Amino acid sequence: MEIDLAFLTWKNVGIVVGTLYAIYLVNALARKLFSKAPPEWFSMEPELGTLVSFGKNPVNFLVDGRHKYGDIFTANILGKKMTFMTHPRMHKDFFMRKDTELSPHEVYKFVIPVFGRGIVYDAEPAIMSQQLKFVATGLNI
Repeated sequence: MEIDLAFLTWKNVGIVVGTLYAIYLVNALARKLFSKAPPEWFSMEPELGTLVSFGKNPVNFLVDGRHKYGDIFTANILGKKMTFMTHPRMHKDFFMRKDTELSPHEVYKFVIPVFGRGIVYDAEPAIMSQQLKFVATGLNI
C-alpha cells in the first residue's frame, strides 16, 4: 500500500502553516481583548516568546515591560507564561494570599530539582512551612 504524497506541495504546507499562525494571532488578540488577566507581552515567536529580550538584559526587560504594560504584566518565556509584578505595592497582594487562593506549589515547581522531591515546595503544607523556616534562616547572611 503506497501513500500518494502529491498533495504535499510547498503551497499546501504554506497554507497549513499560515492558517495555524493566524489561529495563534486571533487567539492572542482575543485573550488581550476579553481577559481580566494582566496584559501579555506579545511575541511573534510562540515557542521562544520573549526569551531573547529577557536573556539579553533582564533588568531592561522588566523596565520596558513596566513602561509598556504597567506594574503587572505577563510574558511568554519558552512556552511558560510568567507574570511580573514590578512595583512593591503589588507584592503584598501576592505574598499575603492564602495557599488555597494562590498555591506556592504551582509557582515554585521549577525549584524542585534544586531542593529535591518532598523538600520545601514539593512537601505537604505543614512540612513545607517548617522547612521554609530552615531555608530562610540558612539564606540570611
